[in-house]
Amino acid sequence: MTGRLVIAGGGLQADNSAVYQSVLDARAGDGPLCVVPTASSEPVASMERAVETLTGYGGSGSVKGLLISTEDPSQAQDSSVVAEVRTCSGFFFTGGSQSRIVDVFLPGGDTTEAYRALWQRWQEGAVVSGSSAGAAMMSRVMIAGGSSADAVTHGVRLPDGDGVRIREGMGFFESGMLDQHFLARGRIGRILVSVLQEDSPQIGLGIDENTALVVDGDSAWVVGASGVVVVDGRSVQRTGPHRGLGLRINLVGAGDLLDLRTLTIERERNKNPVPVTEASIEFPEDPFARWAFLHLMVALASSSTQEATFALSEASLRVVEDEGFSASMTGLTGGVEGTPAGFSAGPFKVDLLQGSAGN
Repeated sequence: MTGRLVIAGGGLQADNSAVYQSVLDARAGDGPLCVVPTASSEPVASMERAVETLTGYGGSGSVKGLLISTEDPSQAQDSSVVAEVRTCSGFFFTGGSQSRIVDVFLPGGDTTEAYRALWQRWQEGAVVSGSSAGAAMMSRVMIAGGSSADAVTHGVRLPDGDGVRIREGMGFFESGMLDQHFLARGRIGRILVSVLQEDSPQIGLGIDENTALVVDGDSAWVVGASGVVVVDGRSVQRTGPHRGLGLRINLVGAGDLLDLRTLTIERERNKNPVPVTEASIEFPEDPFARWAFLHLMVALASSSTQEATFALSEASLRVVEDEGFSASMTGLTGGVEGTPAGFSAGPFKVDLLQGSAGN
């Protein structure tokens, strides 16, 4: 069986023991956990910071840096570097640009010796983990850049342009596309557009900051401060280029389990329903602003209002509570941005249509 994946959405705080322990607990063999800073524009500094943080949890000698960077891409074919890769009990990829990782390990789509050694260690059970760019690179089809607003307006651009940019990733995660800094940076638009592409995976998972999706085989669970948004486009009715009806969305909160084959969600047992109030609620003006989509989901879940529609540039976005909707939490306070702790909600139905409509 392949090793664990720990896919952290960026903004990973040094005191997030749940995420770091999920990495360290899944090491295979007696070798060190190896920190790979390929994504960073300052690889040495990035590597040293991550080594220090992880060593704080794993103990002296448990972690080491593995300096493979764009400054010398030939390292990915160097026999001494490849030998080091084979000794690692696991891997942690730092943040930066996910394209740097792919360009070094899979230049022009060709596998390098380092990539093959990394893949072999994962097949033998070693954990592969990463944060931010180190998360985005894991999927077979990778979101490489672009904002939500540009994605909705321009669609997908390969590999450059004004829309969302998609390219091949490292291929560890086969259950859909991954995105990171998700709720914090308002990236719901770009993953909706990515899933709507007919030749892209029909499932997208957006991992929020200081949060990780931990994957063991077909089972996954959420740890950390926030949640993971699961976008299911398998039943979507496409109405035009990067437009469609009937996308389904769930927010999987900390402690919840996700079956990656069926997308069935099992919420943590000690969660309670989010109370519904008749107090007036305020929707965000821009659903792609920082944290706006999270606050929208909380507002819908905690009120009798069941839908919201937003006028966008050349499009309208409609979010409505779908059949079987429910929302739960571990506490009214304590979540990110003043939201309930352990907040889970769904399913929502989302339509992204041509034209515009007001709230």
